[in-house]
Amino acid sequence: MRLFGNTIKKANDKDNAKIKIKMVEVSQLRFDRDFKNVFQQENDKVAEIANDMRTNGFDKSRPIIVTEAYIIVDGHSRFMAAKKAGLEKVPVIIKKFDSRDETIEYEYKMQLNSRRLTDGEYFAAFLKLDEIRRSNPNAQGSSDEAIGRQLNKSARQVCKMREIAKKADASLLEKIQNGNVSISKAHEMIKAAEARKKAGVIEEVADEKSSNTGKGINSDSFKLGVLFVLSELEKGRKKSQILKDKRIAKLKLGELNLSEEDAARISQRFGIA
Repeated sequence: MRLFGNTIKKANDKDNAKIKIKMVEVSQLRFDRDFKNVFQQENDKVAEIANDMRTNGFDKSRPIIVTEAYIIVDGHSRFMAAKKAGLEKVPVIIKKFDSRDETIEYEYKMQLNSRRLTDGEYFAAFLKLDEIRRSNPNAQGSSDEAIGRQLNKSARQVCKMREIAKKADASLLEKIQNGNVSISKAHEMIKAAEARKKAGVIEEVADEKSSNTGKGINSDSFKLGVLFVLSELEKGRKKSQILKDKRIAKLKLGELNLSEEDAARISQRFGIA
């Protein structure tokens, strides 16, 4: 057992020897601009660490990780706490990165492994990681699955964030960033807005044809027409194509072909009673 223990100790000593920790003046360290725009530091946590540092000094078992240019990639809260505590020097490990993208990916990985992110931080991280992936000509496989692995999220959740990035207006994006609206809620809001827009197309069709023919539409027929148009829009048909359907044009809604299963599914999806 002693021999085995000595072997482990020697192996650990060898590994530790490769890691060079040096004391660096706090004034030499700086935040990564892209990181600061994505992740917010918790003031209460920083104050708590600073109070501990005033009493016990900087915990050298948890040095700050920096690039060769002394840009912090891990240990942002400890850095802020050291400044708050008035420390002049802190222990750092200098880590070499081959590219700017590699640096950012490492930063995000460390944050994901060390603390709970807000939806705003997850969304901002998705945008940056997606930008990096799109700029990489050698990227392979599904981007949603790849980014999902980096963010510890499912491909479906990443797909939602991608849809939000594409369809949300500036106001909704700001609410996500500020933590006023979750990613799931934002996605629901976008889907609800799309449903209202589609419903507006249907009402426009009904009003246009009713004014042209003078015929009225009872509630059951109108609901069937709504479900049919939603079904056709879901299949990718355009408004102009739907208007040319003779059953719609003549308001013969009772002749529309829509299975009970499809009607129930679409009713549930768009909240039609």
